[in-house]
Amino acid sequence: MNVMNDLAVTDVAPPGADAPRAPREPGAAYLRRVLVPRWRPIAISVAVTLALALAVLFALPKPDPATVKVVDPSPAIAQASAAPDFTFYLPTALPDAWHVNNARFDTQINHQLSGPHLHIGYLAPDHGYLGLEESTDTPRWRFVSTMTAGNEFQDLVTIDGQVWGHVVSNRKVQESLVWYGPDTAVVVTGTTSLANLKAFAASLRVGQ
Repeated sequence: MNVMNDLAVTDVAPPGADAPRAPREPGAAYLRRVLVPRWRPIAISVAVTLALALAVLFALPKPDPATVKVVDPSPAIAQASAAPDFTFYLPTALPDAWHVNNARFDTQINHQLSGPHLHIGYLAPDHGYLGLEESTDTPRWRFVSTMTAGNEFQDLVTIDGQVWGHVVSNRKVQESLVWYGPDTAVVVTGTTSLANLKAFAASLRVGQ
């Protein structure tokens, strides 16, 4: 059935009319005459807006390791080493494309998380971000949920002989790997690729 042809109808003069009304325009022609003048400015406006948005997007500066603030994690690591009964893990032999841009050691995270917490943030080679989060706070699930922005279990992955949980945030674009060590919960999380998260987790060794 041709919908446009169905619109091409002719009015019938009502009883008592002196003459029949003029026939309506064919449906397709009528729609072109009525709708095109109204929608053409809107379509042009939308196209111009999209073009401007794309221009702004491409003009935005991309993260450049040369301009990223690189920090020395040694003070935070020294504090973690001095903390009693705090076992933590550090990456070894990371490529030069990784850069530390944040590091701190807290004896208390907030009113809910009271255990010590070592955080070291990295800019990954793909310009995504990765956070190494470690704590002996209990219960461990509460620390993990906070660091992963609400974890939803995906699967288990074996990395360097250790089984890690792969989770995603239910509030952000964020993936995480979680490992429960003998004393410490270790979270490797961020916006970098899962491959980078796995490579980073594989490099972790007990820190000094």
